Amino acid sequence: MSAAGLGLNPGPETAWIAALFDSVRAGQGEACVHDTLLTIGPGDDAAAFETPPGCRVVVSTDASVEGIHFRREWMTWETIGYRAAASALSDLAAMAAVPIGLLLSVALPPELDASASASLGRGVGEALGVMGGELLGGVLVASPGPVMVDAVVVGHADTPVGRGGARAGDEVWVTGALGGAAAAVADLRAGLEPIPSARQAFERPVPRVAEGRWLAEETSLNALIDLSDGLSRDAGHIATASGVRLELEFERIPVHPAVEPYLESRAGRRLLLGGGEDYELLLTAPAGRVKPVRGGFEDRFRLALTRVGRVVAGAGVVVTDAGGTAVPVEGGYDHLGLT
Repeated sequence: MSAAGLGLNPGPETAWIAALFDSVRAGQGEACVHDTLLTIGPGDDAAAFETPPGCRVVVSTDASVEGIHFRREWMTWETIGYRAAASALSDLAAMAAVPIGLLLSVALPPELDASASASLGRGVGEALGVMGGELLGGVLVASPGPVMVDAVVVGHADTPVGRGGARAGDEVWVTGALGGAAAAVADLRAGLEPIPSARQAFERPVPRVAEGRWLAEETSLNALIDLSDGLSRDAGHIATASGVRLELEFERIPVHPAVEPYLESRAGRRLLLGGGEDYELLLTAPAGRVKPVRGGFEDRFRLALTRVGRVVAGAGVVVTDAGGTAVPVEGGYDHLGLT
């Protein structure tokens, strides 16, 4: 798109912005434009849109910072863009919300050229093409470092599902398999090449937007969260917000193949329970409500849905083995705790 098409005066900055915008659109491919009415889009001071009648607007933001969330030597600009958008869109999945669009803020070193911006945009577009939503706008600035990509996502839901509704007697379920992304990061830090499925889990996570909506419509969800900081930490968020205790059964937790050989070790357990960046969904629902729809879910999405525990009165999270002995719970990402 030209500078005029975006409503911006020509110049180097506008060229970068146009490259980013065009590549986002190209990355989306043939994805359908969302049925919400985007009345003012990218290029103006702000975006304007309408939502379906009776829906609530759901908004979240997530930042990806070089050296914390990614390293340029590990991945391409396209992958960096995809992961930044996907991690933000996963927050909408965690509320059973439908994406409307994304606002993108990017800080890049000025010594790069517009091709980096374009590659990053293709990754963002790929994520939007897979999970839905439009690029609503954003800002691109120069930075001496580190690179930062911030994504603000906007969605809608009839009744958003939060973390605070878990009740004693609920069952705890999780989608997919856990630990693959963390295993990939561990290998990369050690200078090793992850197995392909683990690298895929890290570089191209698929936020469970459609899955969350389906579950909200087909069964009764009391609490819902995406697994970005690790199973133990995110389960703890539900426990704290709901004022209950989550009891998880270690043998029931679905394990990514990259972690299976190390599951008996402390390092393996840490990857599984505290590795993070799986972007699967952890949910609680009244006993007996999820099992009848499990087969339909797995057939539709080609994704496992596994009961991993229960909710009881109390506080915190406990993980036990088959004999009922507590398994040490460690790990879980805390930005300021640096764990």
